[in-house]
This record gives sequence, structure tokens and C-alpha cells, in this order.
Amino acid sequence: MSAKSDALEGAVTDYIQARTALDATPSARARATADRAFARLAALAAPRIRYFTRSYGLADVAEDAAQVCAIALHRAAGRYDPARARFTTYVNWQLRAELQALRHRLHGDQRCAGRRHVTATLSLDALHDDGADDWLIDSAAETATEQGAADVLAALAGDRLVSDWAGRRRASLSCGRHGGDGRIALRVAAEQELVRHHLTLTDSADRLRESDRHIVRRALADMIRHAGRKPH
Repeated sequence: MSAKSDALEGAVTDYIQARTALDATPSARARATADRAFARLAALAAPRIRYFTRSYGLADVAEDAAQVCAIALHRAAGRYDPARARFTTYVNWQLRAELQALRHRLHGDQRCAGRRHVTATLSLDALHDDGADDWLIDSAAETATEQGAADVLAALAGDRLVSDWAGRRRASLSCGRHGGDGRIALRVAAEQELVRHHLTLTDSADRLRESDRHIVRRALADMIRHAGRKPH
């Protein structure tokens, strides 16, 4: 393996050890050590992130790309299993998946660009005459549609609440001088993913690490305080 891959492997190992120590004995020093370890991991991954950002044609939205890549990097570090693959391989898939999703959100599905679409037309009258139209009736369709719409609205509301909270969290850390802008951005991105993931899961809190449980509870309390202050 290359020296860069080895360095990335060492950095993620250091971060995992720092996170383990933070979970075992939460403290300001342990948190700072974990933040520094993640900042070093992010610095080593930065060239890789810039390369993939250009490859997916997202150089014009580099800030958004950096944000989703920070989330992908944090998720990859949290779920990494050295027994299954090298971290360079695992994190590449995470980064590419997030950037592909970002490109799809911004530009739509480009795979069909320039293609001609052929639509097959079925005769409903012919189906009815043959007695084969019973399959068109779905008794559960209305309930499923309403549930799907409710899920989409809930997801949009959750995204808005978490996004607003992340903005306040970033401003609070900046005022408190908790490191440079880059370090704060990485920390907020990691916390934002954690809070969004657990926002709608009613039974997930008991399985969280103590430090993560504190972050989620603090974020939810903040969102509750601000939810009724302005229309969404």
C-alpha cells in the first residue's frame, strides 16, 4: 500500500481509539483529543475529497460537496471494520455515494439525458373486456399514499429542523472559539448526521453512546425551543 493509504489507515485507527476513550470517560480533554484525531483524518482525506468532487462535476458547489463528504467520512470512521477492508477502499465508497446523491439532488438523474423514451400504451377497454382489470384496483393504495406523503413531509420537516439547529450550533461554537472554521465545520457535520439519523427513531436513544446521547438530547431541546418562534 502507498504511504498515503498507510497514513489514512493510521489516522482512522487513532480516531477510533480516541472515540473509544471518549465513550469510556467523557471529558473536555477526551472530546478535544477526538476532535483533533478527526481533524487529522479529514486533512489526510482532503485531496481524495477534492478529486472526487471534480470527478462528479461538483467543483461549482465545492462547499456543499465538502459538507456531505465530512458526513461520509465521519460515518465511514464510525462503522469501519479493519478485518473486512482497508479504510481507503471503504471510505471511497462512502464519499462517492454521498457525492452521487448530491449530484442527483442538484442536477437530477443524468443517465437518461439524450435518450429517447418509449412508452407502451395498454388498452383499459381490452383489459376490462377480458376480465383482467381487477389487478388495477388496490384497496391499500389510498392508505399507502397518505402514509408515503406523511413520511415525506416528516422527512422535510426533520431536515429543516436539523439544518436550522446546525446553523445555530455552528454559530455557538464559533463564538466560543472552539477551534478554527474547518474544525468547527467537521464537528457540526458529524453532529448533524447523528441528530438527523436519530430524530425520528423512537427506540434508538438507549443504544447511543453516552456522549452521542448528550448531543442528541441537547439538539432536540434546542429544536423544541425554536420550533414555534417562526413559520416553516
